[in-house]
Amino acid sequence: MKTSPYSTIQKLLHWISAVIILWALLSGFVVAMFTVPAPVKAWVGFFNVSLTSLYIPVFVMRLYCSFGHGLDFSIKRTPQEYLALLVHKAMYLMLAVVLATGVLMMDRPINVFNLFTIAPFESDPAAIVWYTRVHVLSCVGLLLMLVAHIGAVVLHETRGKRVMARMSFDKTAAAVRRDQDVRVCSANRATT
Repeated sequence: MKTSPYSTIQKLLHWISAVIILWALLSGFVVAMFTVPAPVKAWVGFFNVSLTSLYIPVFVMRLYCSFGHGLDFSIKRTPQEYLALLVHKAMYLMLAVVLATGVLMMDRPINVFNLFTIAPFESDPAAIVWYTRVHVLSCVGLLLMLVAHIGAVVLHETRGKRVMARMSFDKTAAAVRRDQDVRVCSANRATT
């Protein structure tokens, strides 16, 4: 398969997203599922709301970059590669639902690191309950998708397909990945 390399901004957005999403999901599930001291729960809630509020424009930029990369249908792909592309785009959709419902479920002003506040978008208690339910379910769905994504990366790496090299800032790793892509393309042409 011929793939175009990810730009530095795409790699940067990927890793910023990975850190923020994993932190927010894991810390959110910990305070929701386990008994933690009230001040810790309050701090995690405040920090996560602030952090993910600031993440929304980063996500929009990542979405823009993502749909500009990887959708070239003139490139010959295997069914598994199309499935991977579909799963990646589904992760973006799930994350969009998580972020949107996270904002819409707020029944109080959104305090962003005590720098500024955003007024709640919804005041109907029934709607807030519905958005909260959808938010929780979409967080679970996103976590499951991330586990599958990380599992697929580990599987590919153990099978010798250097997928992490594509997201690396190391130019040597990227060169190894390009060489691997060239060998795969050459092998595919030789068998067809």
